[in-house]
Amino acid sequence: MTERTQHDDAPGSPDPEKVHTFDLIDEVPGVSDGAPTPDEAEGPEPDGTAAGEEPAETAGPAPREPGRVAAALAATRTAAVRTARRGAAAVRRRVPESRRGRALLVGGVAVVVVLAVAAAALVDARLRFRDLVAAPGGVRSLAEKPAELWSLDLEDPITSTLIEMPGVLAVVGGGKVQGLDPASGDVRWSVDVEPGAICGPAPWLGIGGPATTPPSDPLVCTTVPADPADEARTVTVVDRDGAATTRELDPAARVLPGPDGTLVLLDLVGDVPEPRSLVVDKTGAAHLPQGFTAPDVTVRVEDAATGAERWSETLAAGRPDANDCVTYHQDGDAAPVPRLDVGGGLGASLQHGVLELEGCGVAAAFLLDGTRVDGPDDDTDDPVGVGSSSRFTALPAGGWVGPDTADEDTRESASPHEVAHLPHGETVRLGGRALVPWATDGRDPRLLLVRAGLNTVALSTDEDDAGQALWTARLLRSSDLLVTASGTAVLVDELGALRAVDLGTGAERWAIDPQEIGLQGMFGGVSSSVFGAYTDGDVLLLPVAADPQGAESGLRLVAIDLGDGSVRWEIDQETPYTQIESVDGYLAQITQHGVVGLG
Repeated sequence: MTERTQHDDAPGSPDPEKVHTFDLIDEVPGVSDGAPTPDEAEGPEPDGTAAGEEPAETAGPAPREPGRVAAALAATRTAAVRTARRGAAAVRRRVPESRRGRALLVGGVAVVVVLAVAAAALVDARLRFRDLVAAPGGVRSLAEKPAELWSLDLEDPITSTLIEMPGVLAVVGGGKVQGLDPASGDVRWSVDVEPGAICGPAPWLGIGGPATTPPSDPLVCTTVPADPADEARTVTVVDRDGAATTRELDPAARVLPGPDGTLVLLDLVGDVPEPRSLVVDKTGAAHLPQGFTAPDVTVRVEDAATGAERWSETLAAGRPDANDCVTYHQDGDAAPVPRLDVGGGLGASLQHGVLELEGCGVAAAFLLDGTRVDGPDDDTDDPVGVGSSSRFTALPAGGWVGPDTADEDTRESASPHEVAHLPHGETVRLGGRALVPWATDGRDPRLLLVRAGLNTVALSTDEDDAGQALWTARLLRSSDLLVTASGTAVLVDELGALRAVDLGTGAERWAIDPQEIGLQGMFGGVSSSVFGAYTDGDVLLLPVAADPQGAESGLRLVAIDLGDGSVRWEIDQETPYTQIESVDGYLAQITQHGVVGLG
């Protein structure tokens, strides 16, 4: 990767009021200015302890705890410096006290220090690379315009789906799942499934947003029988090495493939009314029968291969909304007629790392481990007045954000305020809407960006000062956060312009007009024009609709330099939007003929 000179307003600026300090370390402790010189005798460490001893704890306020990656880097560098210091002492003990000996001493110490620094830098680079390729949207390199490295023809590519498995690109379609090597395109294995099988968890297709879908390990595929009375329903579990197991399910079961080899099942509890016609008023609105009571719903997450329960919870139905209790039926050219259909109105989705379900009289949201993220009293439909599919989002570093139901502005605002539940247990009221990155370089900046009023604000996510405002970018009316990488955040404002800010200070680094990227006059918002985000830490890749108004099909792949905002390269594709997936740092794309690897 290209190393860049740090900006004057970058993290590390001497102004404590405007700076958020990162755990990234650009100098090796003990080798920078002020470190012990090679001529100093081996003795106490700089903190006053003897060589080889652990330093004593000091009094005073505790500094911020570093992140896991930063802690690993710091430990590695400290060990490297200690090795260099002890190596220098060993050299000094073995050379004579003469001019020639001192010359040999200086040369020997220099060699030891250089080797130690090189070793620390190598470990640093490997850790960063490992975190990058494992991060949402992480790519090995975007420095040059990619070429087609390999291709695989598919019978029906447009209906096929790419799903990330650990080290494997799974291609689902045509009645089978194929496991491909993401680097070479070689087919490692193939497993037959029923045509039309639903496999997952899979990313949402055709829209952009935070890449929070974890790799499928293993992959879970369920069949959808056309006639539940005559056909069996099955679930097939496929491991990353292609080993597969299949078992039968209740044909009428309402199921959804889940992460970590799980299967989500929804069951109606108690008296379930038979489907029937409903009374419709003059406005066309359906009305539930007088005295109607919605049944309770049990959500159960089980091991897809064995059926063993992982967790379950029964939701007590509240006051139902008629729209969530009906389905519409149409005979010929007649107008659609609403019918009471409690089962047909019940559904669940896995979006943004959260399992959300909604039905007749029930609405709930869970993390993938079963943690309930909405209040137990929120079982009634849509308790905060926003769509259930957008109420909650998992955060890349753990925790989640959701509606701030205690904030009165939440019910009246078009953009409801949210609250963040951080992994260490802190709860932070944001006073605005959280901006969750679509892609990252795998490093946690330990802050959360929030659209608050007309501004964009950075709030700390550290345990010691969670919720503290670190900086404010005034009049930056952000709608989406495309990427956080290399100390830079790239946001989209309400007019479609891309704006990059320093994650440490909030200072603007560069901006790109909407016309340059093709985001002017976005129809349906950013997620309908930008279909994802990918980064190698230096470059941001955006798949963008060729025509943001949707009048013409086509796709543009635009690569933007994170350092200065220049366009590194771009590719125009005539095919309509097709899925792009990053697996182990390799890009793959569905085309009109099959799937291709890009690199």
